Amino acid sequence: MDTKLKNIKYSTGAKTAAFIVVWLCVMCVFGSGMFLLYNHSIISSKSYYDTYKFKTEFNILLHNIVELKVKLKSEESIKSSGETEDVLKNNLQRYYDLEKQITNTVNFAYYIKNTQTGETITNVTKTDALALIQKQPSAVYYNQLTYEPDYPFGGDIKQLLTGTPYEVYAAVIEPLKQGDVFYDDFMTYSKTKTIATYVNVLLVTTIILMILAFIYLVVVTGRQEGGEITIPFVDRIYTDVYSVLVFIAALMSLAIARSISFHHDLVGLYVLALVFGIDVLIGLSYILSMIRQIKSKQVIKNTLIYIIFDLCFNGRAFKAWTLLLLLGYGALNGILFAMVRSGHFLLSLFAVFLLVAFNIAAIYFSAKSLLSLSQIMKAVKEISTGNIDYVLDKSEISVAFSGFAENIQSIQGGLKKAVAEAIKGERMKTDLIANVSHDLKTPLTSIINYVDLLKKEDLNSEKAKEYLSILEEKSARLKQLIEDLIEASKASSGNLAIEAEKVDLHELVMQACGEYEEKINKAELDVHINTADKNILISADGKHMWRIIENLLSNVVKYSLPHTRVYINIAKNDLYGLLIIKNIAASPLDIPPEQLTERFVRGDASRTTEGSGLGLSIAQSLTNIQGGRFKIEIDGDLFKVIIEIPLWSEK
Repeated sequence: MDTKLKNIKYSTGAKTAAFIVVWLCVMCVFGSGMFLLYNHSIISSKSYYDTYKFKTEFNILLHNIVELKVKLKSEESIKSSGETEDVLKNNLQRYYDLEKQITNTVNFAYYIKNTQTGETITNVTKTDALALIQKQPSAVYYNQLTYEPDYPFGGDIKQLLTGTPYEVYAAVIEPLKQGDVFYDDFMTYSKTKTIATYVNVLLVTTIILMILAFIYLVVVTGRQEGGEITIPFVDRIYTDVYSVLVFIAALMSLAIARSISFHHDLVGLYVLALVFGIDVLIGLSYILSMIRQIKSKQVIKNTLIYIIFDLCFNGRAFKAWTLLLLLGYGALNGILFAMVRSGHFLLSLFAVFLLVAFNIAAIYFSAKSLLSLSQIMKAVKEISTGNIDYVLDKSEISVAFSGFAENIQSIQGGLKKAVAEAIKGERMKTDLIANVSHDLKTPLTSIINYVDLLKKEDLNSEKAKEYLSILEEKSARLKQLIEDLIEASKASSGNLAIEAEKVDLHELVMQACGEYEEKINKAELDVHINTADKNILISADGKHMWRIIENLLSNVVKYSLPHTRVYINIAKNDLYGLLIIKNIAASPLDIPPEQLTERFVRGDASRTTEGSGLGLSIAQSLTNIQGGRFKIEIDGDLFKVIIEIPLWSEK
């Protein structure tokens, strides 16, 4: 059952029916609104006598009566006025016309009195004419000082009475009788009042029905069974071109409407209704087309301007097309501005619309392009600082820089791939060193054990004892090398646990120098320790810090020139505790400083010393994982190493 209802909901028939309902409702709303607007005076009036039309007809007739009875009076009065022949002729013709018009009135009553002579002029046959007129709801009174300001032409009547002793009373006598304009207008008023009640109900009903049907169309338009978005053929028209065509149709309709005479012209009303009905069809189709394109996210991409920009800024002809676009932009603005100044109303209105729309579109695309460029620059900055995982949202990039964004993403992808391969290679190398070191350590342990066993045996040959001593020495060196290799691998890969604690740097250095005193004396070196502050507390792992100092002192003992001085300086700055060691190398240091921290690299190029080339590498790795900095400087034969470790904070 639900599936059946869903099929009906998205069926073409249901959509067509809803479209027709919306169209008919719009026509009904327009017709009802025009009826209520056209008859606003009647609908808003409490009675027929409050309508503007009644007051206008009433005062025009009263004006004519006053003109006839007070100004013109009679044929004899006109002929004896002494006016020129043309004026006499015109006044007589006016007199005859007014007499004929007043004779045709049925419901209008007047009472004119000369306050000086007591003479009265009235068309009421009853004896008490003035009382009859005064009790009517439409009664009015005029003299040279008083008039009805709410009635049109009241001032003209007052002007006719100025300088005369006349006062005028007038009214429409109830009940109205058939035979004049007042009766006809009253019947029209009554009929309009009755119809207006039904029109209001129709207006409210059609508005509600129109809104419901339109909401249904908004929901289902462009969707088929299952909810898929489908685009009909009409939506393939470029959005901006479609908009311009609809605007042109609106201008044409406006021109037709302005050329039609609606006053008592049914043909004109029929033409207007036809034009409006066509406009409603065009407008409703346009709105639904825009809604479908919004649903399919094609509003911008389906514009001719977007297509042109896409063709111009696809990366193949950017510079040439940029120049052409700038020239075209200026030329089109000049043409549109000339059309605005043409003086033709419709052409100027159309040109203003195009000028505003064109420049808004140009500003929009320019702003979006600049915003896209700033996003690309931000992405490049992030990538250059090492954040190769920064995401550049290509959907937010304008067409002008889409090719540029793709190139940046390609570079980013290449960097990611290269870094991933480098990390993979480093990890494989570290794992290989650790695994091989472990495999070497097992047989080496056996060799060392058997050397110990041989030393306990009774060997009479001095040569055998010499060989055994060499074997013991090389085995110990090989064991130390393997242990250094394992530690270097762990330190460089970050697999060592760090337990930061408060460490006295001066005390630690003094303790290490004390343990190395015998080796330092044997190497014939003179060590000088300088410190301005003996209370330098650093935040470090004591075990790893000890290994750093031990490696540096071992490096000094192995590679320093005998009979030279070694300087050890202990200091601090605002953030770090400093350890600086300087010594004179025994061999020439023809090597870059940064290369000395690589594994298996030694300052002794002949490799005749007992070093493994891992000491400085281990010291650097242990310094880095504790948040410190490790630096080597070489000046001729002077070797200088600087270590900075963060100071201890009591937070």
